[in-house]
Amino acid sequence: MASHVTTAGGFVIVTHKYPLSSAGQAAPGTVASQLPGPMQIFLRGEPKALGVVQIIIGIVSLLFGPVLVNVYTFAGDIGLPFWTGVWYIVSGSLAVAAENTHRRDLVKACLGMNIVSSIFAGVGFILYSVDLSIRTSTIQHVGILAVLLVLNILEMCIAIATSAFGCKSEPRYIDMPVVGSQQA
Repeated sequence: MASHVTTAGGFVIVTHKYPLSSAGQAAPGTVASQLPGPMQIFLRGEPKALGVVQIIIGIVSLLFGPVLVNVYTFAGDIGLPFWTGVWYIVSGSLAVAAENTHRRDLVKACLGMNIVSSIFAGVGFILYSVDLSIRTSTIQHVGILAVLLVLNILEMCIAIATSAFGCKSEPRYIDMPVVGSQQA
């Protein structure tokens, strides 16, 4: 660490220069370095960017929902794009909020919702695949189903990645054996 002290106009100016560590950690005094270690691990996964993508996937799913309902596809009949879209928007919003506020309870909520979203994305993947294989619709409807299938695969990957960083950020408590000794 290098320090430099100067005076100007009756003020004392102290400048500290910190080299970046080889681990790529933030310099002392920055906002990221003031956060506890588990939160830094969570923020390393860029939850805000992943959350924004989840929100966009949810909005696209909701927009394609009425089209699938009108052509009587299996996915449209059970409302698949609607309930998956809502879950994706909620989990993406929690990821954005968790990064903005740095609150541990929001990280836990984000972790839980992303686990649920990954399950819904897996179910959506299966149901869209079944719908593509058994329905003979027009090429436009097959295209919409294919786009939603790809978006569900992307959502599943994002939700699993965000969940992994959320799990890594949760501290582990291990019971350590207590060893006592008596002195004679």
